Amino acid sequence: MSILLAVFLATGARAQPPTFSLTLEQAEIAARAHSQELKAAAEQSAAAKDAAGAQFASLFPRLSLDGFYQYQAVLPQLALFPNQTPLAFGAQHERSIGPSLSWTLWDEGALYKSWKSQQAAATSQDDRTRLTELQTVLSARLAYAQAQLAREQVRLLGDSVALADAQYADVARRRGAGAASRIDELSSHQEDLQRRADFFEAQAGLASALRSLFQIVGMGDGLDLMRPVDARSGSLPAGLPVPTLRVALDALARMPPSLAAVEAAAPSAQHPGVLIYQRQAESARLAAQGTSAADWPLIQLNGAIDYEYPNGPQLVYVTQKTIGLTASVPLFEMRQTARLSSRQQHLATAAERERDLAAEELARDWDKARAALASLRDEQVVDDRAAAEAAELAHLVYLSYKAGRSTYLDVQTYDLAALTTKVSAAKTRAQTLIQLATLAELGAKE
Repeated sequence: MSILLAVFLATGARAQPPTFSLTLEQAEIAARAHSQELKAAAEQSAAAKDAAGAQFASLFPRLSLDGFYQYQAVLPQLALFPNQTPLAFGAQHERSIGPSLSWTLWDEGALYKSWKSQQAAATSQDDRTRLTELQTVLSARLAYAQAQLAREQVRLLGDSVALADAQYADVARRRGAGAASRIDELSSHQEDLQRRADFFEAQAGLASALRSLFQIVGMGDGLDLMRPVDARSGSLPAGLPVPTLRVALDALARMPPSLAAVEAAAPSAQHPGVLIYQRQAESARLAAQGTSAADWPLIQLNGAIDYEYPNGPQLVYVTQKTIGLTASVPLFEMRQTARLSSRQQHLATAAERERDLAAEELARDWDKARAALASLRDEQVVDDRAAAEAAELAHLVYLSYKAGRSTYLDVQTYDLAALTTKVSAAKTRAQTLIQLATLAELGAKE
């Protein structure tokens, strides 16, 4: 990934502010790499896989090396005949060492079902990690769209300040020539001041949007966000503070490749937000089956080879080989196993209900987002036409004012209308990108 952060020097004595450049695709990659929540989810997923692997190991024989040492201060003694010195049994220092093996031969599938339950739980955690990734990318896309809109508003208001400056200078000249009144001059100046105030407010909005974006993508260290401007803008009108940062983002009208085909998709049962609960239900049902297996006999094989001392009453080393089977079956436990199994069944049913609810909410949110997107596309057509006509109308009204056929109040009214329609068109484009990002998250699959 290449994040472009370059410093451009002006041809004059004063250096231009640094330019920060970031595309949506770069923001998505950076958000994935920076997200602490996603990293934590990945660690939890790895832990769940380790738990499943540990459970799988219980299906195989266990081989261990066992050792034993014991010191006896008093040994048992036995006199076989009267007046005979008693014979000691054993030795004061007893020890043994050797390998031992244990293996569950039969448990009605308890260990196997427990392993499969852990596998399903690990898969559920993978789905949770995938869902966290989708939410991280969605957050980056939404923050990026807000930054795009804020940058566009700064550009539009910068152009509006330049227009208000030019009109104020023109009105001042006309008043000097006796063609405009003091009221017109003051009204024009008030319009200029208001546009400057709006520009400062828009700059603060852009700085806030950039801070939110930088927090998600892990960038922005060392950048001065006090006075950001659009990188496409030229020199600012006189009287505006020198910008501290030039911001280059994707144009609002650009369709990101990652969002181009989202409208053709549809919500699916394979969405991670649904699969999480599906896997949890599978895990709980398998756990219930594994628990209920405790009602059946348990048979285990045990074997050992020990090199030990002493050999009973003989104080010699001996190699002892043993093998045996142990079997157990519960006779009375006050329905403990049945209740534990029933608990897992209830948890499985609860997870299935949550799965169904998640699927319903997914379908509902998908329909809402598609309906909103369709409305925004229609609104965009109207906004674009309204913005073009409002700009032309404002220009014609100003020419009419200069010809003496309109008042300066008309000029102010139509200038404000032109600015409002441009901002409205920009907001509609940003909302369109937001709905596309929402559809991309809702339509994602495993």
